[in-house]
Amino acid sequence: MGCLYESHHEEEKSETNKNIPMLFLLGELSGESNHAWLNPKNHTSNSKLIKFPELEDQTECLASGFGWLLVQSRNTSSLFFFNPFSRQRINIPYHHSVITAAAFSASPTSPDCTVFTYRMPSVFGVRIDTLLVGQETWTRHVFIRDPSLFGGSIQAIYNKGCFYCVDPYGKIATFDAKLRTWNIVRGNGFERACNYFFEFNGEIFAVKKKSDSTFAEKLERLKVEGGTYGWEEVDLGCLGDDVTLFLGPYGSCAVPGLSNALGMEKKVFVADRRPQSKCLLYNKSNGFGMVADAGFFSWCYAPIWIQSS
Repeated sequence: MGCLYESHHEEEKSETNKNIPMLFLLGELSGESNHAWLNPKNHTSNSKLIKFPELEDQTECLASGFGWLLVQSRNTSSLFFFNPFSRQRINIPYHHSVITAAAFSASPTSPDCTVFTYRMPSVFGVRIDTLLVGQETWTRHVFIRDPSLFGGSIQAIYNKGCFYCVDPYGKIATFDAKLRTWNIVRGNGFERACNYFFEFNGEIFAVKKKSDSTFAEKLERLKVEGGTYGWEEVDLGCLGDDVTLFLGPYGSCAVPGLSNALGMEKKVFVADRRPQSKCLLYNKSNGFGMVADAGFFSWCYAPIWIQSS
C-alpha cells in the first residue's frame, strides 16, 4: 500500500513535484530520532528509518499545512515550524499553556502567517492565543463560554480569514483573526463521531469515519447562512472528477489533478492512529478498501500528511 524509504532529496522531489502528499511518521517518544516517510503511490512496504536531530526531544505535532509541521517540545520548552523536506526550522516563542488545538493561516515563511491555538475551556471561558510569525509575544483572547453550546475537544481549520473550530458533534465556532472576535454559530451538528475536516475551494467538509473501522462513511459540507449553520451530505463527486482525499488526525486535504499519477486518481487515503499506524485506501466508486501495515511503526508514531509547498 505504501513504501517507506530513506530521505533522499531527489526521491522526495520527484514525488512532491507531482503534488502527491507524503505520510510522515513522526516518532514522539523522548529521545526518538527515527522517523519515516510513507509514499502512498507505491504498493509495497519497506521500512527504512530517517534521522532528524531536530525532532529528538519528545516532539509533538500540533498542526500541519503548507508543507510544514507546527511542533512542540516540552522537554526543551520550544515551539517551532519544521519542514521535513528541506529540514528548515523556524522558531517561534514558546507557548506555556496546554494546547488543545492549533492551526496556522499560511506558510511560516509568509509575512502574514498567523498561528492560532485553542485551550480547553475552563470556568473562566474560552482562551485563544494568536501570534503573527516574527513577533516576540503571543496575544491572549478570553471569551465567555456557554458549555452547552460548544464542546471542549475540537479541530481547527483556517478559511477566508477565520479559524473555524469544530467539535466532535459538528458544532461550529469561529475566530476572526483580524477583528479578534469569537462567535459560536447556532445550528444543527451531527451525532458524535470521529471525523476528518478539511477546506477545499473555500468550503469546509467533514468526512465521517465508520465507528467499527477506519473507513470513511460519508462526506458532509458545512453551510453557514444568516448566522446559522448546518451540515449537508454530499457525494464525493461534488469535489470534482479527479480529486483525491488524504485524511488524518493531524490535518486533511483534497488534492486535484492527480489523474496523471497512476493509481492515485479518485481515491481516499486515510492515515489513522491505531495500535499500529496504518494507511488504508479505497476507491470512491465502489467503496472497496484494503489496509496496509506500516511495518513496526506503532502507536508512538504520529501519521501526518504533508505536501511540499
